[in-house]
Amino acid sequence: MIEPLDALKDKMVMVAKILQHQGVIDGYGHITARLSNNRILSTPHMPPGKVAVRDLIILDADGKKLEGFGEPNGETAMHTSIYKARPDVQCILHYHADELVAVAATGQEIKVISNCGVQFHRGTPIYDSPVLIRNEQLGDKVAQTLGDKVAVLLRGHGGTVVATNLDQLLRLGLDLVRSAKLQIMAAPLGPVKVHSKEECEAMTRIETRPDVHRRFIDYYVSEVVD
Repeated sequence: MIEPLDALKDKMVMVAKILQHQGVIDGYGHITARLSNNRILSTPHMPPGKVAVRDLIILDADGKKLEGFGEPNGETAMHTSIYKARPDVQCILHYHADELVAVAATGQEIKVISNCGVQFHRGTPIYDSPVLIRNEQLGDKVAQTLGDKVAVLLRGHGGTVVATNLDQLLRLGLDLVRSAKLQIMAAPLGPVKVHSKEECEAMTRIETRPDVHRRFIDYYVSEVVD
């Protein structure tokens, strides 16, 4: 029988490989998941898409390593601050996709012009600094900017997505970048028509089905597994 922690580790490694295969992470970025007893499972300070199960580390609530051979990421404070501020958040992705950097540089949040963006209809606030999040004070500022949303853009830096499970995290991580890409593509064409609040809310209600991410996840897993 696979232990819950082992299954979580396997899934975290798979999520990282999918994100790398889709070109939204490279040598940088990090993924974490909340564990029991105020612990955090984390990819270590290495290219996340190259991480194996044996490389994953366990941290305490303040980001200090409890188990594992790797070292914590330099921006672990972003994760610990968000977990402390948001008890509902169970996992976090931070990455540096070019599309997110481009949109944030314009001062625009993500516009919902496609169905892949409906989960961001309540806003994607911008943390207005390119400085890396290397201490608790800056981590708290990012958490404050995120508020109760599912994503925050960081000017000149990238983006951070939060979710209740790793399947949802993967989908939000990919959909955020795709939404930004569509926004960039549409910008030269003229004014865009965005989904209304009512349209977004109607579509997000559909997303509450227990198996809502299954087809999405199966496709992307198939892309990295023979």
